[in-house]
Amino acid sequence: MPDMRIKSFAEGMQPRTNSPNPFREAREQLEQAEDLRKQRKFDRAETILTALVRNYPDYFGAQHTLGLTFADRGNYRRAVEHLVQAAMLNPRSWMTQAALAGVYLRLDAREMAARTLEQARAIKSNDPAILVTLGEIYSEEREYEPACEAYREAFAAEPGMGEAGIGLAYACIALGRYAEAAVALEELLKRGVRPLGLLTTLVNLPAAAIRADVLAELDKVVRRADEDKAEFETSAAFVRAATLDAGGRAAEAWEQALSANRRTLTKVKEEVARHVRERQARLKWLQENSLSAKLAHDESLPISLFILGPSRSGKTTMEELVARLGGVSRGYENPSVENAISRAYQASGLLTAWTLDHLPPQFYPLCREIYVEELARRVGSAKVFTNTHPVYIHDAGRLALILPNVRFIFVKRNLDDITWRIYLRKYSRGNAYSYDLKAARDHVVWYYQMMDLLAEKLPHIVRVIHYEDMIADPGAALRTAAELCGLVVDDSHLPKLGDDRGCATPYRDFMAAELAS
Repeated sequence: MPDMRIKSFAEGMQPRTNSPNPFREAREQLEQAEDLRKQRKFDRAETILTALVRNYPDYFGAQHTLGLTFADRGNYRRAVEHLVQAAMLNPRSWMTQAALAGVYLRLDAREMAARTLEQARAIKSNDPAILVTLGEIYSEEREYEPACEAYREAFAAEPGMGEAGIGLAYACIALGRYAEAAVALEELLKRGVRPLGLLTTLVNLPAAAIRADVLAELDKVVRRADEDKAEFETSAAFVRAATLDAGGRAAEAWEQALSANRRTLTKVKEEVARHVRERQARLKWLQENSLSAKLAHDESLPISLFILGPSRSGKTTMEELVARLGGVSRGYENPSVENAISRAYQASGLLTAWTLDHLPPQFYPLCREIYVEELARRVGSAKVFTNTHPVYIHDAGRLALILPNVRFIFVKRNLDDITWRIYLRKYSRGNAYSYDLKAARDHVVWYYQMMDLLAEKLPHIVRVIHYEDMIADPGAALRTAAELCGLVVDDSHLPKLGDDRGCATPYRDFMAAELAS
């Protein structure tokens, strides 16, 4: 058998050059590479570090720093390779474990991220970097209360830490705590911390909660040397458009939105075409299949209430209302369904996928079993667990067949209003259709077709609510949800809902001209 013994640090540092003091030379090179990494001069840092790990494979510091360099560049798979090497060399390094957890998170390996972070916390529990990564894991799982707690603790320990402040604001916005979100972001601005992502988060707040002069702050943002100039300018244009829109400067807002979207569209045209093909296939499947006689049911399990609608339709507002009913646990856009689907493929020896299109029916019970485990972990003693992830409209028909006790509330909104709100937003991922006004409108029309078909085929478990009606009479919307889920209504203390009706009115002529072009 080959010798699998890992060399000691001293053995790994045996000189492979004629240097009189390789230990000092290697340390100086490591410090130089780390300085370059902090200056975001990644090419030069990588060159130095690659030579170091080639000459001294067991040099922990070089493996760790090379992993960080690849992570900074967004090359997360290479980052894992070197951070795992570093963790093997020094399992007690909380910095390596925390960095590795962050990289796992960027690769959507949330469970691995959580497990790795626990090792870091066992060594150093209250470090801000660890707490921020913990907040990111909770946020990805849509567990915003513990995410807020982790970010808040990190921000208190290091008030100028941008990742902590922005993460806290993001989680607070999800919970409707707009004042706290604004305070965190404004604190960063006071300290001179103003990455573009901060302003992107800030403009997601209701206009009444924003006290900062966003346009003035935007002029102070400096692009990093390694940031793509076109991407930076496009993101800034989206921030500017949202700010001008909130200020009632419609013509200027439209020009900024039009420019930003056209620049983005050139990069996602192929993705838009693929999305159209997928939509057509899902609509065809739903048109051709009967669903009503095959619904999964189990009275011992809670109801899974999917509150679905296109992006910007008002489904989060509806979920906020439903959460006022006793026995409801709010799940936001949680990944419980995609977890169950992907793990069913994996456990069946199939290629990993996140939709049900290619899962053979004999594996449906396995998918159901995994989902029930996910549900038990999240729902506690609640009778109803909500999910607002809009992508689940693609699988809604199959989900009704496979998962127990499914209910749907579909939220529709005025076509012009929702199309404008989609077009005004830069998404962190997905939603490629949003950068073309006609494609965005076509997506909404398709989504509404899917809603109507599901309501027709599954009338006992589907309700359709219009955003405009919900804002006008939230009590009626709440009673509809209560009746669907068999819950008791108490509409005496309804939350104050925002009102975004008619937001596209100043833009209708601009939109009509763009759609006709």
